[in-house]
This record gives sequence, C-alpha cells and structure tokens, in this order.
Amino acid sequence: MTQSPLLVMASTLLFGANRTAQERLAPTAKDASVFGYRIHYLEAGRGDPVILLHGTGGEGARWMPTIEGLASNFRIISLDQIGFGQSDKPLTTYHSGVFAGFLARFMKAIGVPRATIIGQSMGAGVALYLAGHNPEMVERLVLVNGGSYRAASDPPPAPPNWHDRQIANAATLEESREYLRKLYYDHSFVTDELVEQNLILRLRSAYTIESMQTANARALGALTEEEVRGIKVPTLLVWGTNDRLSPVANADKLNAAIQNSRKVLIDKAGHYPFLEQVEKFNQIVLEFLKSQS
Repeated sequence: MTQSPLLVMASTLLFGANRTAQERLAPTAKDASVFGYRIHYLEAGRGDPVILLHGTGGEGARWMPTIEGLASNFRIISLDQIGFGQSDKPLTTYHSGVFAGFLARFMKAIGVPRATIIGQSMGAGVALYLAGHNPEMVERLVLVNGGSYRAASDPPPAPPNWHDRQIANAATLEESREYLRKLYYDHSFVTDELVEQNLILRLRSAYTIESMQTANARALGALTEEEVRGIKVPTLLVWGTNDRLSPVANADKLNAAIQNSRKVLIDKAGHYPFLEQVEKFNQIVLEFLKSQS
C-alpha cells in the first residue's frame, strides 16, 4: 500500500523527544470494509471520537495539521471518503446522501455509534446530511467553509460556469494551479509540489468528481431548509473570510438556520483555513469541543 506523502511528512514532523507520546499521537493507517468496499482511514489519539471529512478531490491526510492539533485530547479518525484517495471507487452516482450512507456504515464497522463530525467543503455537506438524517450519530458538528441547503426563496441556480467546472476537475497542471490559487488566500502555499499532488489526487478520482457535478445539477442529495432547521446538535461554523468558492454569506445562511450554532471567521484564509491558519483553527475547534464536553 502506498502511503500519502502528507502522512509520511507529518509522521516525521511529529517525531520528538517523547517517543511514547509521539507513538500515541502519530496517525496509524487502517482499512475498513463498508458495503463490500474498502474505506481507508487514519487514526490517532484517545478519547471521545472525532471524525474528519475532507473536501472534493481530497483525502484524509489533508487534515494532518488538525490531527496533530487534536489528537492529544480526542480520538481522531480521518477517512478517505468513498470514491477518493486510497478508498475504493465504485461506479455510482455520488452525492452527499451516498457519502453519508457510507459514513454511517463506516462508523458502525469501526464501532463508533456516535461522534463529533468535522467536515470541510464537500465534507461539510456530508456532515450536515448525516446530522439531518441520522442525528443520533452526531455528537457535535463543525462545518468548515461548506454545507448548504436550498430555501424556497432562493433564486434559480445559475447556469454552469464551464471554466470553473473544468479547473475544479484539474486535468492538467495549469488547471490545477489556477484552481488552487482560487482556493488559497496566500498563494505562497501553491507550490509546484502541491499543484502536482492536487492533480494526481483529482485524476485518481476523476469519475467521482464528474459524477458529483452531474448529481449537483440534478439536486441529488440536497438538504431542505426544514431538514437543516431541524438540526439541534451544537454546531460550529468556521470560515475563511477570503474564500472565493464559498463566501461568508453561506456561513451566515447556515448560522441563521441552525438553532444551536455559532460562527467564527478566520482572517487571511481562503477555502482551507485549517491549512493556512493552523494554530488559530485548532484553538477555535479545541475550545468548542472542550466547552461541549
């Protein structure tokens, strides 16, 4: 099995003088079987379970700074969602309901009946769907630059922007670079290495991403306003203020609809505040999790 470069790098960074603590906090790569398909995941730490859900084209290892920041206090489980990373990629129509169905069965497979769910971008949509349809499985909810619902008063969806859709697919290095520069506030993060890694991940999940775009156009897996307003679990919305893909107005809309929610904005961060402002993001999330324990 090929390890993610992010996992190798993070394991090296975590190695320190206290070997016992390091071995406990360093993530271990594992696999689970869900509906006969392999789900790959990383696990670190002990305590109450916290599940991390990546965005489109990502993998569990993308959360490495968050795993490192939270594993001293919680049992962190960061999976490659079905159709992405090292998990299997069945030929189905992917949408939030599909991902949430696999997540629920994954939790059952690893013996976690209830957990805090932290999701970013697409992963936030999956977390929101699970909270709306299986509230008994969600202890707390953290939505990071993602998650949505369609209200009756919303205007009709705009026609597809084919250029934006193509760079999201990232079939070339140039498209990968343009897309990443859209997602990051600080373009110094957009290195040649990151551009290539993003391209490789998206090529490996090309069918999944294309299928998701088709499903989104048909509103498959979409939550209703009533379903979102029915969510009662403590919810934290963490948003990068400079996100060009999911603006702060989306956070405002969710904050108004979810009864037990609060919103925290992180300056000088785009779509990945947990990567651009690591310490601030980890502090905000830790304070929320501890206050709700």
